[in-house]
This record gives sequence, C-alpha cells and structure tokens, in this order.
Amino acid sequence: MHAGAEMAAQRKDWMNAAIAYGNLSELGHTLGRTDEAVANARLALDHAERSGDASLRILESTTLADVLHQNGETEDAGRFFAEAEALQAESQPQFPLLYSGGGFRYCDLLLARAERTAWGAGTGSHSRVHLEAQAGTAEALANCESVARRGQKMFEWRVPSDPLLDIALDYLTLARCALYADLLRGLTPGPEARSQAEQSLDRLRAAGRQDYIPRTLLTRAWVRQAAGDPNGARADLDEAERIAARGSMRLHLADCALYRARLFRDRAALAEARRLIDACGYRRRLPELEDAERAAADWPDPSNA
Repeated sequence: MHAGAEMAAQRKDWMNAAIAYGNLSELGHTLGRTDEAVANARLALDHAERSGDASLRILESTTLADVLHQNGETEDAGRFFAEAEALQAESQPQFPLLYSGGGFRYCDLLLARAERTAWGAGTGSHSRVHLEAQAGTAEALANCESVARRGQKMFEWRVPSDPLLDIALDYLTLARCALYADLLRGLTPGPEARSQAEQSLDRLRAAGRQDYIPRTLLTRAWVRQAAGDPNGARADLDEAERIAARGSMRLHLADCALYRARLFRDRAALAEARRLIDACGYRRRLPELEDAERAAADWPDPSNA
C-alpha cells in the first residue's frame, strides 16, 4: 500500500495518492501506529487539496481529524472536523452535516466528554472521579442530545443505496447517546441503547466489517453490564478481544482492556490497558485511563477475596 501511494504521488495522480495515504492512515491507526497514522493523514489531505476534488478534501480532512483525536490532539481535531463540515455544507447545501464515516468520527469526538463523564458517574458515590463527573453532567447531557439529533438526521436523509456500514455506524452513535444519557441521569440503561447497539451489530456482521465490530461489542458490553447482565458483557468483551487479537488491532485491544478493567474492576486488565495505551501513543484514552487508575484505589483487593 505504501509503495502504491508513493507511486501515485510521483505521477502527480493526486486523487489516488490521497486515497492511498488515507487508507494507510486508517490502517496504521487500527494497528496502533498513531504517529505514523497522523503523518500519512497529513499527506492524504495535502494530496486531496492538490486534486481540487471537494468530496476528497472532506474525506481526508475527517481522516486527519480522527487520527488527531485518537492522538489526543483534540483542539486540532475539532478544527479539521469543523472545516470539513463547512466545506460539506458548501458542497451539498441539502446535506449540511458530515455523514457516512466522517460523520461518525465527528460524533465520536463530540461524545468524548460525555463518554468520560458517564464512566465517572458509575465509579461510586463517594469517589473523587464520581464527584468530578457530577460537575460536568449538564454539559455532557447536552452533548448527548445534540449528537443524537445529528444521528436522527442521518436516518431522515437515508436513501436505499446507503452502505450497511454507514447505517451501522449511525445506529452505534444513537446507542452511545442513549447509553451515556441514561447513565448520566443515574438510570439503568433502557431498551433503546441495547436495541440500537444490536441494530448496529447486525449490520456490521452483514457487511463483514471486522474492523468496526469491536466498537459496537464494547458499547453493548457496557449496556449489558449496567443493566445487570455481566455474563453477556463478558461474552461481548471476549468476542471483541478475539477479533482485535486476530487482526493485530492494538487500539481495539487497548479499549477491550480498559473496558474490562472498568466494568469488572479488573486490576490486571487495567495494567494491560496502561501498557497498550502507552505503547501505541493512544493519548485520547489517557484521561479515562487515569480516571480508572484513581478509581481503582477503591476497588476490592482480589488477594483478600
């Protein structure tokens, strides 16, 4: 893939060079090579701008924005997403919001604070992490409502030719919004969160998108554990981990370890999450990891069990 990208750039075939470097960036991101993914995404956007193709500029802007987000560069990521959405509104006034994979990635960024706050809300009523989460609840709920409106708009714009992946990702966004909002309100996740997650999972399986399936499995694991189904949650975590391990998807493996640690107060999983997050430069997860490490001070010691 790298050789093909270089050859396209040497031929000044800017469109294919942009696509090739964008694909390389996404692959590097999945493999946990975050710095390499950022470098390739910058090349992809540079070539997309040279191509003069507006839709390609939007695509590669969101590719760069997403890897910057995973790299912990939130402000720069937000700027590139906003620029891409402005270009989207200019190019297709009837569809002024980012959609498809780029729209999902933007929603992932917009929900990041709500996700972290929702985890904090479930750490225990006396913990420092819980008290900090309470302080951000109103803003986090507003984020959930705003992103849910975006997700619902995608279904209003739906056409029969939309790819299964796009539909699956929109369901996943709505599942996350419902889950986080329920937890932030102190409620057991309702049927909406689980139903949306299962709709997402069904379509991802039909599309054969192994690289995305762990994302939905992790969301459903959280729903199941919060709703009192620990066996179901463990089954989802185990499947997500098997898929990620088969494909050397190290960022997914880091997420699996972090979810397992938080859902089951598993200190060994927390240590593995720390190892993977540090090794991959997965800086997006550092604040959540640090929250979990502080909360772990209140977890029961397995040696005393």
